[in-house]
Amino acid sequence: MQPIAGLHIAALIDAERFDVVLYHEDWHGPFDPAHCSKYDLVFLTGLQPDFDRLRQLSYHFRRSGATVVAGGSVCTLFPEFARQFFDVVCAGGVDCVRDVTSDYLAGSLRPIYRSPIAQISDYTVDYSLLRKSGINPTTHLAETSRGCSFKCSFCVIPSEVGVHVSHGLASFKASLESALASSPRFSMRSWYPMVMLLDNNFSDDRAHMLAVCELLRDHPKVRGWGALVTQNVVQDRALIETFAASKCVGLFVGIESLDAGFLRRYNKTQNLGRRQNVIDDVAFAEGHGIAVGYGYLFDPRYQTAAEMQQAMEAIAENPLMPMPTYLSVVAPLAGTQLFWEDLESGRLAPNLRFRDLDGETICYAQLAEPAQPIVAFLERIFRRPWTVVGRMRILLKTLRRLRHSRSFNPMRWYIIASASFHCFTWSKSSPARPRTYLAGSDTLDPQYGEHPDDLTVEDRVRYFEPIALTDGDGKPSLWLIPYAEARRKPKATARSLPVSSPSDAGIVAMRPEK
Repeated sequence: MQPIAGLHIAALIDAERFDVVLYHEDWHGPFDPAHCSKYDLVFLTGLQPDFDRLRQLSYHFRRSGATVVAGGSVCTLFPEFARQFFDVVCAGGVDCVRDVTSDYLAGSLRPIYRSPIAQISDYTVDYSLLRKSGINPTTHLAETSRGCSFKCSFCVIPSEVGVHVSHGLASFKASLESALASSPRFSMRSWYPMVMLLDNNFSDDRAHMLAVCELLRDHPKVRGWGALVTQNVVQDRALIETFAASKCVGLFVGIESLDAGFLRRYNKTQNLGRRQNVIDDVAFAEGHGIAVGYGYLFDPRYQTAAEMQQAMEAIAENPLMPMPTYLSVVAPLAGTQLFWEDLESGRLAPNLRFRDLDGETICYAQLAEPAQPIVAFLERIFRRPWTVVGRMRILLKTLRRLRHSRSFNPMRWYIIASASFHCFTWSKSSPARPRTYLAGSDTLDPQYGEHPDDLTVEDRVRYFEPIALTDGDGKPSLWLIPYAEARRKPKATARSLPVSSPSDAGIVAMRPEK
């Protein structure tokens, strides 16, 4: 969905010493272990539900003789635990990649490299690697900053980053030129260049944000752009007008919920101080030709299935409010404030696994009602969303929004329509196999069982058994206990944590040039 993590890793690798290949499993499909022998040094990265997949890939690559380096959320938050599955663990940002490759060539790799995510060195992203690796998104995916200064309790960014930091404007401009120059001739990125800024929070540094807006506005090739912003941005009418004048065609806004109680519960303060009604704010932005997308979260601990259905009905009936681009249940991502609070209070489901943190699985032991009606509702919204809100209602709603946008640009129409129907297209990718939607018992991916016949029991447990966060009683798994204790003792350092046995993936594979 956002295949640029490998690009930023590759940007810090000496192209004269290594032949770099990108592989993105959401784009290419599951990696074939038969091809592992082609590579000498492999970087793996992914989100928390991907961690088991990183372990599986690590086994296959290490078995074929490659050195495996892993990063991402779990490696950043629990590096001592993660190191038992990989040759090298990178905790933090990508800036340590230069040190890793240098030490690899010198034969002096360390087990853990730490780089503050809030530290961004000056580098240019080589977008020609997308074309070389067969990755062809419809828009130019870019990043001008990282991190976020807000402290939403369900978000991993406060734990992983905690601050916001920007790329230098000159390096962003150079990366943008690389993206434009390397676009395939017969592609949307070449015919109608649009830029999607994947910053965690584009609006965190206002001066930097406005400088980027000016750069995109004045660029002769860029036809439009979009970004990820917080809800307080759309209530700033003057800023929205500035965005519209700068070629902004879409914003993905962190609305999350229209329920004020939900927002207070998760410390989403940026959504609670608005003077205008959020629906009016969205309508104002769309009236200026800026399509608004957002994700909508359900909390099965406090909402019944009927209340979830009512929330969807209320959105569908309002002609000015877009349908959510994504739907999800709240997931207690490991290391977040929400996770630690729920773990300590015993609210997490027994045998909760990293793989269950996918936004579709119920991860809690205590729900607003018996699980069956909630599971039935989730099965509908994730596999058959047209049974929750009919296609015709959404079509009529979309046509009204197109008229309200007051734009005759067909690309703006496409953006509005595709966001409106995204839940329908997303449901087509849901696996056909039965699911329970309950943590600890939900069906695992086929790759958990795809291993050689001579796999030892030790390696099966280490690389192919799912990692659990809680035991059968909902208490912390053994490996997690030292981290829970360190959290309660502020003076404890991460480096003092022991390594215990085990109970988003993206790959950058590299062949050193001879």
